[in-house]
Amino acid sequence: MCTRPTCRFVHLMECDKVEVCDQRVAVCRDHAKGMCKRKQCKYYHIPIVLPPANVMAATAKLAENL
Repeated sequence: MCTRPTCRFVHLMECDKVEVCDQRVAVCRDHAKGMCKRKQCKYYHIPIVLPPANVMAATAKLAENL
């Protein structure tokens, strides 16, 4: 089992019921847009993790000053 906290690879379990083809996983584009309505989606739902609000605000302020 992978123990890397920021691993860039998808680690699926058999119970995930995601379609795998040639060791690749199709990503659910609807989920990425926040619109997947499927009860049992066969595509991978990428975990979307946003940084804390204060970090996002600081980043936006830095970008604004460029």
